[in-house]
Order: sequence, then C-alpha cells, then structure tokens
Amino acid sequence: MTKKKIHKLAFEFENNFSLIGIASHENDYRLSWAINKFLNLDLVKTDDLSINHPKHKIAIDYSMYQYNDDNNYIDYHLISNKSEKGFLISEMKNIDFVLRVSGNSDIEVLNELLSGLKNIDIIITAFLIDNLPDRINKTFQF
Repeated sequence: MTKKKIHKLAFEFENNFSLIGIASHENDYRLSWAINKFLNLDLVKTDDLSINHPKHKIAIDYSMYQYNDDNNYIDYHLISNKSEKGFLISEMKNIDFVLRVSGNSDIEVLNELLSGLKNIDIIITAFLIDNLPDRINKTFQF
C-alpha cells in the first residue's frame, strides 16, 4: 500500500492596497460628492460592505462608494467607518470614513491624494493608516 502525499497550500494576503482615514461630519453622499468634485473622481454608491462580526455573530453593513480609474489602474472605495451596530475599525473611532486605494498607487499618488483631500473644506483631516493588524487587512481584502 502506497502512502498518500499531502500537499498544503499556504495562502497569504497581499497588502496591495492603502487605507486613508477621513474625519468629516458630513453624510457619505455629501462627502463622496465633494471628493468627486474636487479630485475629479467618479465615486458611485454600491452595495454596502457587509462584515460578519465574530463576537456578536451578526452581519454589519457599512455604506460604500466605488470608482475604478481604468486609465491609471487605480480602484477607490469610500467606506463608512460607522454603522448603527458598531465601527468597522473599532480601534479608530475618531475617523468617519476609510478610503481604500488599490492598484497602481505609489507613495507619490497617495501623497497627492492626501493633499487634495485635506483641501476639501468639509474634511476635518485625512491621514494614511499604516501598520494594520491582520484582522483589518483581511477585512479590506476584496
């Protein structure tokens, strides 16, 4: 009798995205409109991001807007950090939104984006979120 060979496939998440924290007292649609106007994006409302909360065993939905810049190969997702049932990133309750930027976005692109966001009058602050825990990295892998 021959012994079976077992091959294990290791899967690691790639961090091919960056997150920008945004503080603003405006609603998601007003913020997306301002970002579209001042940064020449075309964020459009999509299905909410639904996350299964491991502790409470319920799905929590977070408002989401999306824009795919096919010319520059960059995808943008504006996601609310707050829901009626809790925070998306509970460690960062001081931010209202998260802008997920993926694709062809180097530090120069991110710095230009941050500068533009900070110049929008309804945005209190915007900053790059780094050193993310694995739990948060997995949340934003889509």
